[in-house]
Amino acid sequence: MDGNGVVHKYLNMNRRGKRKGKRPEFETIAQVTEYIRTAIRECMEGGIPSGLPAAEKEKYRLQVRQLRNALRACVYGAGGEKEYVKHYILRELLRADLTTGEIERLLPVYQPDRLSLARKFDILLFLWMKRYGKDGFLRFCEKWSLPGEVKREDGVYFEITAEDINRIYDSEHPVLSSQEVMRLICDAVYEGFGHGVIDRLRDCRIDGISGGVSGLPEQFFRYGEGLGGEFDGQHAYDSIFVMIHGNTVRLSFLSFESEQELRRVTKALLRYEAPGELSHYRPYMVNDMKDGSRVFACRPPFAESWAFFVRKFDSTEEKRPEELILGEGAGEVIQALKYFVSGGLHIAITGAQGSGKTTLLKALVRYINPKYNLRIEESVFELWMRKEFPKRNILSFRETESVNSAEGLDAFRKTDGNCLMMGEIGTIQAAALMIELSQVSEQQLFTHHAMTTDKLLGYFRNALLRTGTYSDEHMASEQVAEAFDIHVLCEKDLSGRRYIKSISEIVTMDGGGGRILYQYVNGRYERRNLPSQKLLNRMLERIGEGNEEIHDFFDGGVEV
Repeated sequence: MDGNGVVHKYLNMNRRGKRKGKRPEFETIAQVTEYIRTAIRECMEGGIPSGLPAAEKEKYRLQVRQLRNALRACVYGAGGEKEYVKHYILRELLRADLTTGEIERLLPVYQPDRLSLARKFDILLFLWMKRYGKDGFLRFCEKWSLPGEVKREDGVYFEITAEDINRIYDSEHPVLSSQEVMRLICDAVYEGFGHGVIDRLRDCRIDGISGGVSGLPEQFFRYGEGLGGEFDGQHAYDSIFVMIHGNTVRLSFLSFESEQELRRVTKALLRYEAPGELSHYRPYMVNDMKDGSRVFACRPPFAESWAFFVRKFDSTEEKRPEELILGEGAGEVIQALKYFVSGGLHIAITGAQGSGKTTLLKALVRYINPKYNLRIEESVFELWMRKEFPKRNILSFRETESVNSAEGLDAFRKTDGNCLMMGEIGTIQAAALMIELSQVSEQQLFTHHAMTTDKLLGYFRNALLRTGTYSDEHMASEQVAEAFDIHVLCEKDLSGRRYIKSISEIVTMDGGGGRILYQYVNGRYERRNLPSQKLLNRMLERIGEGNEEIHDFFDGGVEV
């Protein structure tokens, strides 16, 4: 008997006697959820049913353990345990033998006026993911030109509104089989065990999702003067945002419905590898999930409300520079970047969050000399280079509670790595060590949040000074300028469009600075300067034979 078969066969025999075949008449999903919770408690605590053969007893114990482990792990961010729990819930629902009237009350698919906005969205997303898998939400947004720009009193925002969901539901007029309706009821019940109303959305190929980051926390309503009965705005638990294509989009039609649910989901998102609980003494935490997503979560009193941010990295899969860099003149910029990377140059990619730094870094890896061994240091695993290039010599390190980013970078010395990559440099210790390692690594690529070349060089200069690596500012500046070759500045405009604002060569004159080689101006890429002969010679030496085309492409470089 497969799945939970042994558990159900004998446990159901006991329940028939215990409950005398009766169950409550279901009116709401909440009632069904409580019914399932009771069934699970009986399964966990009821002991081995009498009359089982010896072989079946062991199967029973095994499947109870599997269910217990799946309930614990279903919030980790991977599909196996989640589907196991859903399978159990669906079996219980089928055993409960819901009547037609109950099914229509629980999920009135063909009576939109009786469906909540959350259920309408879940039905739509279920059907789109059935067709397009993880890309379902993005395809849904493309089809219906979402998100739209919504004008509020304080400005214009990207938002998917209740009106959008009602309009789309009426237009699509979903038709579901009886099996699909039962699956959706099962999924609605599972939300209480998983990640709530964001459970299906979190699995989609998006840039990220956050909650608890707008509206007012509960204490404002409890202690605000006259606020509780009159204020008609958002609670903090009404706040759900997604990031798609670098744009932050408010989902104003979704809500966790209570602070208790927001708190439960925030804790659940942190549960993978048991990093501990949020508390007054540990009010924020960074962790990853089983699928590689990065989670930042916080709580009062450190933050004004419970909140979380989930950053996903599967939205950057299988991107090439040709797909990322668009517009007039993009072809020359792409070719130049290919030559810079294949020429073994040290490259910094910077820009604001959501500007496409990680996406571009990941796209350029394919042009690194295939003979180079790649060593990657990250705060959490997000690049997943071995997934893209399984045959290359690649090893990634990440921060742990006992190993910080600087120690991870130091481990590079003890490997046979040629190319050092860092997902993001965020501490002065890591920045100082990156400069030191530039003297022993053949190539470096990393991302940073600097918004100009001067600020990039200034950050690393100050890192050398603050860590005591150098005491003379001029010498520190020269060392930083010697460590970098190319600075790529990414930008995202107010409409969410990403582009490369400039590509600069780092020069050592006057303590270090940048010469702009390419710049994005009025919708097109323009060449402003040729690379120096010194930089070109370094590229030619690294590439070796067949480098005439590079020499011709850059017109032989210029003396600087």
